[in-house]
Amino acid sequence: MTSVSPEGRICAVVVTFNRVNLLRKCLHALLVQTRPLDHILIVNNKSTDNTAQMLASEFPQLEVMHMAENTGGSGGFAAGMKEAHARGFDWLWIMDDDVEAYPTALASLLDYRDISDYLHMRKDLADGNWHFEGLWDFHVLTVRMLPTEVSFANGKEWMVVNYSNFEGPLIHRRVIDKIGLPDARYFMYGDDVIYGLQASFHTNPIYINRTGFRKDFGWSKGMDRMSYYFTFRNNFLTQEHLRAIGLYINNTSFWISNVRNLIWCTHHILTTPGQRKWNHATAVWQGLRDGIRRNYHPYGRPPWMC
Repeated sequence: MTSVSPEGRICAVVVTFNRVNLLRKCLHALLVQTRPLDHILIVNNKSTDNTAQMLASEFPQLEVMHMAENTGGSGGFAAGMKEAHARGFDWLWIMDDDVEAYPTALASLLDYRDISDYLHMRKDLADGNWHFEGLWDFHVLTVRMLPTEVSFANGKEWMVVNYSNFEGPLIHRRVIDKIGLPDARYFMYGDDVIYGLQASFHTNPIYINRTGFRKDFGWSKGMDRMSYYFTFRNNFLTQEHLRAIGLYINNTSFWISNVRNLIWCTHHILTTPGQRKWNHATAVWQGLRDGIRRNYHPYGRPPWMC
């Protein structure tokens, strides 16, 4: 896979862990892009299923970075982006293994390369419910998504955002030159959102009114043990990054937001079918404890994986 295209050389970085069937669909979609990729780098996060065997037998032409440990999505993206950047690729197209790109996705993203160094597109979810227009709420240290995409409804072709997700953005190497790699300590959840904010001080990340992806999992799958843990622990990491940027974070508001999250999660665990599990409740308290102590464990893992 080589290219002499004027837009430069493009490497897809796909992070995977124990989702061999989804990964297979993701890779097939990448191989049929109307604008062919120059390289595909798969970061296998020490999968324990037959991912390695499937890649060797079905995709021998693709490069696989086999991680010695499961470093989570955050560590996987950091490692893959570091490698692709070191090899001199101009653009990095990064995604999880459950994202399936439509054939014209890459070509459509590149249509906007002169506007921004950080490009997102719309995607279809299994449950059909996904919106990406929102606003940072620094009282709760996250992005509040709007119920509808107002800018697109008003006829805009694209909008500027100051956050991100790692489900298919196309990122120029200049972004990495300026802000470095995603913070691997997140392990999962939140690393992409803060990375988009950091990038927004150097370029205008944009969200394009074209649909380029399909994602097999929607928001309806519900919370799990990891979700509860990282909801709390990674809030403290985000606070750290915002302070490093120079943003004033009111401690009272920060702790009020944590208490509200605690009340909501407790109520959700007690009243939602399938959520009333002891390890869900302990994950909440472990996340709060580790966040307060700034204890991010090896590779950012939750304590039960250490």
